[in-house]
Amino acid sequence: MQISDTDWWKWGAAEKRKALTHYPKLHSLFSERFSKSFTENKTSPPNFNAVCNEANEALVKEVFGKALPSAKISFNKELRLKKALGKSYADLLKALVNIPIHLPDAVVSVTSHNEVVQILQTCSDYNIQVVPFGGGSNVVGAFNMKEYSSPRIVLDMAEMKKLLLLDEVNHTAVFEAGIYGPELEATLNAKGFTMGHFPQSFEYSTLGGWIVTRSAGQESSAYGRIEDIAISLKVATPGGTLTTSSFEGDAEGVNLKAVFFGSEGMFGVITEAKVRIHRLPETKKWLVAVFPSFENGTEAIKQLVQKEIYPSVIRYSDEHETFFLSQLSHETPSVFSKVKSALSKTVLKFKGVESPSLMMIRLDGEKNEAELKREIAMDIVRKQKGFSVGESLGKKWETSRFGLPYLRDDLMERGIFVDTMETVLPWNKVVAFKKKLFTELQQSKAFGYEKGILLAHLSHVYTAGTSIYFTVITARDEENPYAQWEEIKKIVTDGIVSEGGAVSHHHSIGRDHQHWYVRKTDALTQQILRSIKQTVDPNNILNPGKLFDE
Repeated sequence: MQISDTDWWKWGAAEKRKALTHYPKLHSLFSERFSKSFTENKTSPPNFNAVCNEANEALVKEVFGKALPSAKISFNKELRLKKALGKSYADLLKALVNIPIHLPDAVVSVTSHNEVVQILQTCSDYNIQVVPFGGGSNVVGAFNMKEYSSPRIVLDMAEMKKLLLLDEVNHTAVFEAGIYGPELEATLNAKGFTMGHFPQSFEYSTLGGWIVTRSAGQESSAYGRIEDIAISLKVATPGGTLTTSSFEGDAEGVNLKAVFFGSEGMFGVITEAKVRIHRLPETKKWLVAVFPSFENGTEAIKQLVQKEIYPSVIRYSDEHETFFLSQLSHETPSVFSKVKSALSKTVLKFKGVESPSLMMIRLDGEKNEAELKREIAMDIVRKQKGFSVGESLGKKWETSRFGLPYLRDDLMERGIFVDTMETVLPWNKVVAFKKKLFTELQQSKAFGYEKGILLAHLSHVYTAGTSIYFTVITARDEENPYAQWEEIKKIVTDGIVSEGGAVSHHHSIGRDHQHWYVRKTDALTQQILRSIKQTVDPNNILNPGKLFDE
């Protein structure tokens, strides 16, 4: 299937995309290391292998024509294709190597809560599956189905983006759930507020999507995860409307709000959310430091948060990711164009550092408060053999922090495998697990043995543990690229589960993680979840087969 917008499957906005050729050091590294599969001639625009079910399409058209004639429904195949995939490596692989992509039978745009309820009730009556769609940035197979024989629509939430209430006295706001990150923040910033939630997908994801995937933003250590931010929810289900308590804390029995965090649209469609907001900070203080080992920096961050000093931003890269970032330089200024000067070989040699690990933290608040926190943090850094390299790198990272995902698509077009996986572990397991995982991957042909690259960083921290985020890079297996992805995914996730880590820290479950989630979840918990599903969605039409198969 040929479509007019051949780059729709890629990440983000076309004008922001950068090719590998913009980074000559990185280009040289990949072309030499992966010479057998690396190509200078990028993949031609894909001819999408779109699969339609004409009988189901006709059924949906008939049902909506009779029961919901005023609904804004589209059967345009190009639009349906754009709503059929997320943005994971496996999703994009389907576009590149001609793997079948099963289209939804229609896309329905909604503008009000009552309209959503009416659509869900009608679809339940006729056994039409409904998949809510926010920004489409999901990376764990959120739009993949166990089977594609049932009629299925995508519920596009993009038009539900209004600010319904801004309470400057009580520091809360109520938004419709389809609002994108930039519009939400701009609305609050204009009044001197922030919600403080900035996931990597911030520019292309929505409030409702953050809630149903239990998102954690880049500033979660200070402002909290989305479940700490969202106070109450309004939810549409086939059985009607559910509204949770409007207070941040009460003792009015069981608050069902928690049921919808991480529910991935299986229990209802969130249409509105009341959220906590904060005054914009008076000042932001960056501390950028280098450590002689990953262990030293990890210990420094642990000590910092256990002193109850929570930076709004923490980004701590291991030695491999630090080296990778140092290669991201080119003629014009970029986020890491000054890494070489900041980490000059002379200084590193003087300090006895051969393979540095780079830490960037930002401390917000009133001027004196932020400065005091920075002094305490710097004292901890020194005690762990780290040393400051100035603030400029942190400031540059902040201005371009949403840009790194763009490079992945160009690498994929050049024959490179690049995927990300993450978990959360207790502090005492983080360093050892990183080493163990790298060793296990190097025994795999899918990883390319010694040729494979594993990058890691810490970015969300807690008193008792931290998330650790991995990037896997190797040559793509052109004979069976999907099987290669499955093997690497299995090695990493099996390792996480065997170590007692969470299947996901902030990417959610989707189809990609369901196997491990079910394996980890006890039988009684699964029974309770199935009972909730049966109550709110008796005909199993809401995004089936994500947390479990009905």
